[in-house]
Amino acid sequence: MLWIALNLPQLPLDTVLRLQPRPAVGIADGAPPRPAPLVVTHKRRVGWCNPAALEAGIRLGMSEANAWSMAADLLVHPRNLLQEQQALQEAALWALHFTPHVSLASSLQGWGLLAEVAPSLRLFEGLHNLQRRLAGGIAELGLQACWATAPTAAGAWLMAQVAPLCGLGAEAAMQNAGALSMAQASAVFDGLPLHVLDSAQPHLATLTGIGCATLGQLRRLPRGGLARRFGKSLLSEIDRAYGDEVQVHRWYEAPEKIDLKLELPARVDSTDALLFAARRLLLQLTGWLTARHAAVAGITLWLHHEPLHRRGEGNTARSTPVTILLAAPSRDADHLGLLLRERLGHVVLVAPVIEIALVADQIATQAAPNTELFPTPANDTENIGRLVERLQSRLGPEAVRRLATEADHRPEKSHASPALLQRRAVPRRPAISIPAGVDGTMNAIMRPGWLLTQPLALLTRQHKPFYQSPLTLLAGPERIESGWWDDALALRDYFIAENDRHVLLWIFRLRPDVQEREADWFLHGFFA
Repeated sequence: MLWIALNLPQLPLDTVLRLQPRPAVGIADGAPPRPAPLVVTHKRRVGWCNPAALEAGIRLGMSEANAWSMAADLLVHPRNLLQEQQALQEAALWALHFTPHVSLASSLQGWGLLAEVAPSLRLFEGLHNLQRRLAGGIAELGLQACWATAPTAAGAWLMAQVAPLCGLGAEAAMQNAGALSMAQASAVFDGLPLHVLDSAQPHLATLTGIGCATLGQLRRLPRGGLARRFGKSLLSEIDRAYGDEVQVHRWYEAPEKIDLKLELPARVDSTDALLFAARRLLLQLTGWLTARHAAVAGITLWLHHEPLHRRGEGNTARSTPVTILLAAPSRDADHLGLLLRERLGHVVLVAPVIEIALVADQIATQAAPNTELFPTPANDTENIGRLVERLQSRLGPEAVRRLATEADHRPEKSHASPALLQRRAVPRRPAISIPAGVDGTMNAIMRPGWLLTQPLALLTRQHKPFYQSPLTLLAGPERIESGWWDDALALRDYFIAENDRHVLLWIFRLRPDVQEREADWFLHGFFA
């Protein structure tokens, strides 16, 4: 087994920082403005602080009054457990992209996640790639994480308690003890300090006094004496880390329904900032879809604008929907984000946006992707569908059209080019070639590859149609009588003709009217 532990020791601070407006570039020197000191308090004492607060001399455990005395521009936020749980749920939904075995972890040090990833290594091409992608999503969610891997879940979690904070690209901080055997990982566990054990917290002074500072030194003490003096929970926690006791996990389950909303930290006037915020919602949505083995045929991003104050009407709220239609259901966050970027590039904001919401349209069941060795027709269809989706997002749904047949015998009205709004591809009809009849008449399905927009009137010489040379009739006639219902009556006899250059033409002759005047010849198309 292989476990990844993700510890979020700065979760209370992260939930506040990611709600702060993104710093704008300064006008004078071109550098972003310096952040103000910020602390998060618990029971009116400083529990977490940003680097600016540390530079001002503020330390953990300090009272609010003392913190105020250290920095006049200090920002103080009380701890919000509801926001922390929401952020942890977002991280869990993102982790579901990589494995269904995700468990929420907690200790006296903070919150985190545990993920069993051994069955997923082949799909994501190894532990390194899986960690890199998982870390990228956590960073996009605005969270700082400590990483560790180990053969046991408890061991990985203990290692994550002492791992340094690392972001995407800090590969050295990602502990790779999971690549070791259980005996080799045990040697790594022996060097961990005792403060990573929750059960040892009340007894740290006593254990330190007898010269026991690491897990390895603690394990060498008599088990009977440890159980009598410090309780069985301490031994149980150690045994779970070393794999000597089975640990039961409660797997995280995605909710039956998902409601994705995000209140923006400030009034947003540009679509670039909206895309940054919508990315967080996309990561949660695609994780939920992965856990449910589903995909969406379309998404709608609702932009809720700042209310207008009208005389006698109070506050009038407005919303703008940004709809994305897909040629085939998908749950790829990068693909959906690319389509959303194209659509938002053409959206004109009628007012500043204060909140966004993401709605999944027409959720459909979809199996996991098949990683075949050679490309298949299904892959080609998916690539074409994604090209169509991107063109529709950039040019608009009405700009992308397809060819379709119409139930009309008149050639110029037998096809149409409606907008390609269907979410599924139109099945192709097989081309069937039927030879001409024995009597020389032309079969009705023989049509030229190039049909003129307007028929071209031909000259007549010695009672024969003329186009660059006298034409020789090879097959025909095919009689068409249609259009009486829309006042566009067509009375024509079609022929296949050939000129001296051996070019095959599709011509027709108007049938004589009741006055029996001479028929007119017209060119309607060319055969390839």
